[in-house]
Amino acid sequence: MRHPPALLSTGVRIDPTKQTTIALHRFSVRSDMDATQPRLLLFDDNIRSIGGHFLELATLLMHGAKELGYAPKLAMHRSFDGLSAIDPSLDVEPHFRARRMVHMSLGVDGHSTVRRDLAGRNVGGNWIQNRAQTLSDRLSRLDRRPRYLLDRWADDFADLVFRWHVNARDTLVINTGDDFVLLALANALSQYPGLDPLTIHVIFHFAIYDSKTKRARKRQFGEQVNQAMAEISRHRIQLHATTRSLAKQLKQVGIRANAIPYPTRCWDAPLDPVSKSTVNSQNTVNSQNTTRLFNGSKSKPDGGYKIVLAGTPRAEKGRRLIPLLLSKIYPTLLSDGRYRLSMQMPPIRWKRMIPADVRPAYEEALQANMSEPESLELGPFEIRSPDMPAQDYHDWLHSADVGLFLYEPERYVARCSGVLLEMFIRGVPVIVPDQCWLADQVHHASEDGDVGYVYQSIDEIPEILSQLNTDYESIRQNAIRHATVIAKRHHPVNTLRRMGIDEVITTTRRIAS
Repeated sequence: MRHPPALLSTGVRIDPTKQTTIALHRFSVRSDMDATQPRLLLFDDNIRSIGGHFLELATLLMHGAKELGYAPKLAMHRSFDGLSAIDPSLDVEPHFRARRMVHMSLGVDGHSTVRRDLAGRNVGGNWIQNRAQTLSDRLSRLDRRPRYLLDRWADDFADLVFRWHVNARDTLVINTGDDFVLLALANALSQYPGLDPLTIHVIFHFAIYDSKTKRARKRQFGEQVNQAMAEISRHRIQLHATTRSLAKQLKQVGIRANAIPYPTRCWDAPLDPVSKSTVNSQNTVNSQNTTRLFNGSKSKPDGGYKIVLAGTPRAEKGRRLIPLLLSKIYPTLLSDGRYRLSMQMPPIRWKRMIPADVRPAYEEALQANMSEPESLELGPFEIRSPDMPAQDYHDWLHSADVGLFLYEPERYVARCSGVLLEMFIRGVPVIVPDQCWLADQVHHASEDGDVGYVYQSIDEIPEILSQLNTDYESIRQNAIRHATVIAKRHHPVNTLRRMGIDEVITTTRRIAS
């Protein structure tokens, strides 16, 4: 059984199991400036490396919080070792021990089949279903069992509440929430029954159900979330969804959530001749401005248009389709120089994704990447690491002429794609699968002119690329115009405001007003 620490106003911690006083040396005292400035405290155990969108999301929200007058602070997974790659002005702390909390979710990306109670016991199904899930839990490694994950996440969060001196003036954000994380949050807050009510925002990203999800599982997802919400009802908990379709799914299972725009980063670019807007030094568009990221036409490069397949090859991102895609476009579109394919690939276990007849060209690109970076523009392939620093990743996206997405539609039926927004913000034409959130965005944007293509089957991609090779310039110009809309809608400050996190009004400004 866990014992909550007793809190004293003197900045020390009492361990009730030993009745000894333990002095705190780090994070125990806030400076005068910090003590008067409201804080935005972010928590995400998914941030374990510099690659991926978990860190990007946190970074953007922290910069947005600064613009609104908050002092942001972030807790991430303790295995994170890329501190040197993070903006030194940002206050971050590797801390969480639990990982892969989403695997215990009842949602599309989770493996649970029945609802759990606050102690992690399986209670949502009949006797056989509960026993089957319990057996599955016990066969898992210790660090992947639900009770273990709940305890570790809750204890680590509770420790931060104490060490960071969290109070009612702070605003807390759980960057990546789901039904299981809310159980852990309820466990954590139960350790401080006397804590003043906190304001906590929880952001949902992953789909609740797809066409294969059974009705009972959808119902139990809602019950599990509402159970946790009832336990922490004394606090001000606000739930958010990063797409309208996800907010609709949550509503259908009995959960009220606010749809918010997923933030994306804007970059220095020529002035828009219409708005004359500018970009600030943090590479984000000033909140009152919109910007057109690129101006004028983009001539076809000598090595052909560069197709960028961004993101680590995972199941939901269409890993199984990569060999089929290469077998269809390599013999013609890549070999004849009309296009080049640039993608993030792991240093090992890549052979299963590369057809045998394509491997010589692929290995040549690998060798060039290691020994002769200047020759990367010469061949049909460009291979990038899945774990690039943020600046390198965004520099790479800047070089894209086409954004290609092989995502599994059912996994993205209500899930946002940060990469799609990053292509949009650069005015890059895109090719996306139908019947998912990505297709919805392309259809909506194309009401004012095509910004890309939507395919029903991967068999259509060669023909689409052939057509795009002819129509590229007109689609590119439409995409550039759409970038202006994206820059305004998905600015981090706008995201925070849509969450109800408004600009800090200082004492000086109150007096002046």
